[in-house]
Amino acid sequence: MLLHDPRAEPFVSVLREDDLAIAYEIGTLSKVLAPGLRMGYLLGPDGPLMNAMVQKTSDAGFSAPLFVQEMASFLLDRRIAEQLRAVNAGYREKAVAVRDGIERSLGPFLEECRGGSAGFYYYLTFRDVETHPSSAFFSILDAHHGRRGDGRRGRQRKPRVMYIPGEYCVHPRGDLAARGKRQLRLSYGYEDVPAIIGRWG
Repeated sequence: MLLHDPRAEPFVSVLREDDLAIAYEIGTLSKVLAPGLRMGYLLGPDGPLMNAMVQKTSDAGFSAPLFVQEMASFLLDRRIAEQLRAVNAGYREKAVAVRDGIERSLGPFLEECRGGSAGFYYYLTFRDVETHPSSAFFSILDAHHGRRGDGRRGRQRKPRVMYIPGEYCVHPRGDLAARGKRQLRLSYGYEDVPAIIGRWG
């Protein structure tokens, strides 16, 4: 639902082509409708697997309260098209602003930049800079954020760009382990555009 780059190929559901009734689709409404609801869904054919999933969800008590399900159903029936247009337009604006900042500030140091077409992440691979939690890169950001011995306990910390080190996104003993130490996942999902642009200078 969060495909906001008009140049990207749209996602196509496989369910219409599923003559064998073996395909299932998992999705979430938490990124496009109401983050606080944390509602997901499963689409697929009736049968033992679907019945087992319904039963397990009911037994474990993981299903959303009925009034929340009813609200989501109402919004999906009547408002989802305009909601998706608005959400995707907002994420597109953020993606473009962040990509511009990445190119201006980090471009010379990057080997590769991916993402920014769907969802709200960019995946960066640096040429030489390491990004793992033991790296100087991580330590500098941590120190500038006011976490290390600077006597500002209780004061508001400085804002910083949040990222997930790439080593958490790859298998620790896989082929990408070494490359993962020079990677990061950067989120642009939570800030508005003026704040994003301000952070990049």
